[in-house]
Amino acid sequence: MIRSLLRAPARPALDWASIAARAARGIGISEAEGIAIGALETPEEISALLACTDGIRTTHKGNAINTCGITNARSGRCPEKCNFCSQSAHFETAAPTYTTKSADLIAAEAKAAFEGGVREFSIVMAGRSIHADKDLTTLETAFRTIRAETGLQTCASLGLMKKKDLARLQAAGMESMHHNLETARSHHANIVESHTYDDERETIIAAKELGMYVCSGGIFGMGETWAQRVELALDLRALNVDSVPVNFLNPRPGTPMEGMKELTPLDCLKIIAMLRLVMPTKDIIVCGGREMNLLHGQDNMFKAGANGLMLGNYLTTAGSALQDDLDRLERDGLVVRAPPHQPHPPSVPPAVRSTGTDMGALADKNAGV
Repeated sequence: MIRSLLRAPARPALDWASIAARAARGIGISEAEGIAIGALETPEEISALLACTDGIRTTHKGNAINTCGITNARSGRCPEKCNFCSQSAHFETAAPTYTTKSADLIAAEAKAAFEGGVREFSIVMAGRSIHADKDLTTLETAFRTIRAETGLQTCASLGLMKKKDLARLQAAGMESMHHNLETARSHHANIVESHTYDDERETIIAAKELGMYVCSGGIFGMGETWAQRVELALDLRALNVDSVPVNFLNPRPGTPMEGMKELTPLDCLKIIAMLRLVMPTKDIIVCGGREMNLLHGQDNMFKAGANGLMLGNYLTTAGSALQDDLDRLERDGLVVRAPPHQPHPPSVPPAVRSTGTDMGALADKNAGV
């Protein structure tokens, strides 16, 4: 009797067949199921999880992987106090500081990204929001040039944007907007001290109302509980975002999170898998911090449900060598998804090159199909 009382409580069973069947119809898992994933730990449990998520990814995304790249178009001196960010003016860090790059330089970086196999290119600018006419004019020129001279899907990450400014940029050729919620509502005030969770949501809602492709996710490993990770995923589902960037904390010297290291490679795989199961039809993109947190787990990130990858460098840290990522795709029998407006450039190896363009799919998205 005493031995049975001391025994750990049984974990809730996950019905993988039911989860897969619902996912095939576009129905995500419940909050209770999402929380149960956090308790999985044995090799048999993880094998069953990855078999399910790999099948769901294949059902909805095939063998094509989205690739994205970014430019840090304005860096440092940001007035916002986000405790993970080395670009905040509140912390003493080694992050570079410079004013807005020229439209020509931004476009040149986009062309280089296109030649390297990227299908979506995002212009990132530090600051609470980008609303000055000079900056918006630079972005308009950059978007028009990028759309005229490359096949890329255009994106930007510009802080807490107003709908009228997003509409102005959309008219110049901006197709996607990136804006992370960062973390769950219940944990947000511990991470971001200068604006609210609802401020983040309002930006996402404005872009959705304009019909933009919206990319929104968060950073994991910032002291949140597993339940809060599920909380974030459920809110992203409620907002009906199109793409979920998955970042793992790479703690920056000089920030309050310097020295924080909470995640194991298995934790990262379970986070990716949980997001895929909560949002079976959405794009799940593995971004910053994957090298130092996933380690050898990078070989299983697509089995866990990811169908996208950020290539090249991040905002203030270096990324993986391009060839390493292309080799990984080839080993897994995957290909780079075609850009929207032009076929792949010849520099993309035939073994990982999909055919045609993605213009039809993008047109359907913009038409609400």
